[in-house]
Amino acid sequence: MPKVKILTDSAQDFQPEFLESKGISVVPLTVFFGEEAFLDGYEIGGKAFYDKLRTSPHHPHTSQPSPEAFRARFDELTSDGSHVIAILLSQVLSGTYQSAVLAKDMLPDRAITVVNSRLASCAYGALAIMAAEMATEGASAGEITGFVESMASKCVTVFSVDTLDYLAKNGRIGKAQHFLGGLLNMKPLLSLDKDGYVTAIERVRGKGKVLPRVMEIVGERVPSRKASVVTISHSDAPEEALKMKESVLSLVETDRVYESQIGSVIGTHVGPGCICVQVFPE
Repeated sequence: MPKVKILTDSAQDFQPEFLESKGISVVPLTVFFGEEAFLDGYEIGGKAFYDKLRTSPHHPHTSQPSPEAFRARFDELTSDGSHVIAILLSQVLSGTYQSAVLAKDMLPDRAITVVNSRLASCAYGALAIMAAEMATEGASAGEITGFVESMASKCVTVFSVDTLDYLAKNGRIGKAQHFLGGLLNMKPLLSLDKDGYVTAIERVRGKGKVLPRVMEIVGERVPSRKASVVTISHSDAPEEALKMKESVLSLVETDRVYESQIGSVIGTHVGPGCICVQVFPE
């Protein structure tokens, strides 16, 4: 049975060095401020990105990796006969998945599986970590792919943004379009649907009501109150993220929690002040 290697893209919001230390390859997306281009996670990220977002005269935009970037990495990883599984950002949010599919087609004699996670941020990064663990333990490519697709289909995502302006400017507002132009001080609560589109849950009045209502929604959507994995991510809102973590762990029993600051790709689309919880129910 061929060795299995795991690859993902940078929009999963874990630091590339962290994933690389676990044997996971990362192909970065690119963020542009005007004519300046930065490789996500490698050349910009964290607080430096949010500082630039707030001060730059240019609104950033993002670009998926080229098919050639994926082809080169696939070629490198499969040169020893290994099977590569690429676990990638939701196809409806980015052209990243399609670039990887095109790259796979350039190497028809290589063992490459491309998975549309239908997720964003830390959730599919966590899936990549679990997939890499399974590969280390000797699981087959089919077993790993089946596990990842099954887990992804069950993921519960709930997040809040300070404003929908960033999602709207970047064309990622999806099925939450009708929330635009809402009342002052109304905070949107959003999710990802089964296809990976951003979708509206509801609006709450005032920031103070966001976290309690998010926890109610998580409780409704995870009735077992047990999870194999929980991820917490935020865009330059560490205090709110800490409160969310404490609240989630008082509600849901889990042995594995991941936390991360939202990187420059997802940060471009949600803006500062986003907090997100993603739960894989047992």
